[in-house]
Amino acid sequence: MNLAAVDLNLLVAFDALLSERSVSGAAARIGLSQPAMSKRLANLRRFFADDLFIRHAEGVRPTEKALDLADPIRAALRQIQDALGGFGHFSPERSERVFRIATTDHIAATLMPRLIPMLRSAAPTISIVLRSLHRQEIVDCLEKGSIDLAITILPDAPTTIKRASLFHVKWISIVSTEHPEIRDGLTLELFLKYPHLLVTHVGDLKGYIDRLLDDRGLKRTVAMSLPYALAVPAIIADTDMICTLSANVIRLADWPRVRSFRYPSITPAIRKPCSGTGRTTAIPVTPGSGGCLSA
Repeated sequence: MNLAAVDLNLLVAFDALLSERSVSGAAARIGLSQPAMSKRLANLRRFFADDLFIRHAEGVRPTEKALDLADPIRAALRQIQDALGGFGHFSPERSERVFRIATTDHIAATLMPRLIPMLRSAAPTISIVLRSLHRQEIVDCLEKGSIDLAITILPDAPTTIKRASLFHVKWISIVSTEHPEIRDGLTLELFLKYPHLLVTHVGDLKGYIDRLLDDRGLKRTVAMSLPYALAVPAIIADTDMICTLSANVIRLADWPRVRSFRYPSITPAIRKPCSGTGRTTAIPVTPGSGGCLSA
């Protein structure tokens, strides 16, 4: 192939279309008008001899050829960005970039009220899109560039993902004020004796604490999982179940008819890390399971 015939701007347009799945969204992402993006899409189709992106009700859908091209084109763009280094200097006060962040509702409620005012002052024309992703999707989305950052728990991320610790999680276990046995304290024996409620958007019955227990040859019974923290107090108040959550979740609202205890420590405190590849970064938060950092 004659590289002199390749317009690198077309590859940037391809990457934007793949991420946005919308011609207008891709145009906004890289600062083009919609007609200009449509023209680049037409040029891409001629160059690759394929439709690449097919229109449908919600925007455009990539063809098999586009999906095959996705990883090598994105890898090439990352290498070019790395080679250019600081050539494309980021100017926060003028940037109109859209940053896509995967995180949990509890972290959003904890961090965003403090972060957004700072961003509005330092970078008033950027936009933030928060996404809720299954932990198994996060690495793939980071590597493909469909998210820029993940603030979550990612204990099994590959070495290609950059990480940095963000903060510690303090775990709190809550039970009903009418619990038949747990009144003055929560021992490991009682913790294992009674059923648990797990808050997770993953949709399973195993959280971070279950993996810690597995390492010690112990097991608890998770009787229910759900993705909604708001439902927890009413369920706990009328049952003998235990729910273990981040202390930050507990502080977000009043939790009537429940009492809280420090959960019986199974392992030393853990931090919340950060990770990414090239232009992407993920911040895995301290161990917890999906949704609201429930364990």
